[in-house]
Amino acid sequence: MENNSLLRKEGAKLGIVVGILMIVLTIIPMYYYASSSSFWMVIIGPVITGFFLPLVLAILFTFRLRGTIGGYWSFKQAVIGVFSMLLVASFISSVSGFVFEKYIEPDMRERYMRNIANNSIEYMEKSGADAEQIDTQLEKIDEQIEKAGEVNIVNTLRGFAISTIVVFVIALIFGALFKKERPIFQTISEEPQE
Repeated sequence: MENNSLLRKEGAKLGIVVGILMIVLTIIPMYYYASSSSFWMVIIGPVITGFFLPLVLAILFTFRLRGTIGGYWSFKQAVIGVFSMLLVASFISSVSGFVFEKYIEPDMRERYMRNIANNSIEYMEKSGADAEQIDTQLEKIDEQIEKAGEVNIVNTLRGFAISTIVVFVIALIFGALFKKERPIFQTISEEPQE
């Protein structure tokens, strides 16, 4: 039981670090993506900086978190620690995203979507697409911009609620993947070897 409260506390501390790193990986590259003339950079770049790099960070910090309690933890302890870490990181990311899109750069999302549209048109023209296909693609992008909706607290809270569910599922997966039970014949007084 004592390890569970330690895991929550340490998970929250590491979650702050992960949350700050997620802010950096999301907001700073967005300026580049909103002005890049590379179709592939605009399409693939956000997947790398918004999904793969945070996933790698989460894995690295999961190992660090496991090390804080001696290198061994059960599935339950892993889920508690990882969920605490990722929930705090998700909260920080949601709040900072809201503040950024509402007050700092309210037109950034539209600039980014317009840049996708411009790069898509250029790419389709180079690929030999006809005007009808290009118009269809532009209509889809315009619909996506409209669906993105206004940045408000209700949408942010809804997004955070959904991300909480996703974070819990990720914590379950990480708990299953990264659990490490203490060997049966190792006594508690022995130091773990790694």
